[in-house]
Amino acid sequence: MSRDWTLIETLLPQDTNPAGSVFGGVIMGLMDKAAAIAAWRYARCEVVTAGAEEIAFLRPVRLGEVVKVEARVVCTGRTSIEIAVAVEAENVFTGESHEAARGFFTMVALGKDGKPAEVPRWEPGTDEERRHCEAARVRRAKRRERK
Repeated sequence: MSRDWTLIETLLPQDTNPAGSVFGGVIMGLMDKAAAIAAWRYARCEVVTAGAEEIAFLRPVRLGEVVKVEARVVCTGRTSIEIAVAVEAENVFTGESHEAARGFFTMVALGKDGKPAEVPRWEPGTDEERRHCEAARVRRAKRRERK
């Protein structure tokens, strides 16, 4: 079972504001799409987006740049999968690239009946993976406190 996905997109004039920067909602849509694909590949079932957190737009994406959206499973709950997503923008004519955005998406697996379904448990294998999973658990606990 795979836990990452990379999506590469070119953006068009209709994706930009009058200043030539890509709308944040377009970037978030790409992030959500990459997170969903990573979750589908991990859980091998339908998923829905339950939430997005700590979305940071670090630098604008400009018309003509190509974006690479990388999504990776960082932790699982009983029916949820947390995905870390990073967006990199590249000017393909100069080769210059920069981190444009990052954030976390919580996806919930659905069974054939449309109800939440259990997902395979993911076990971190490295210290870095353990730190990411623990941070995901802290975010989950904070979400539950807000309810």
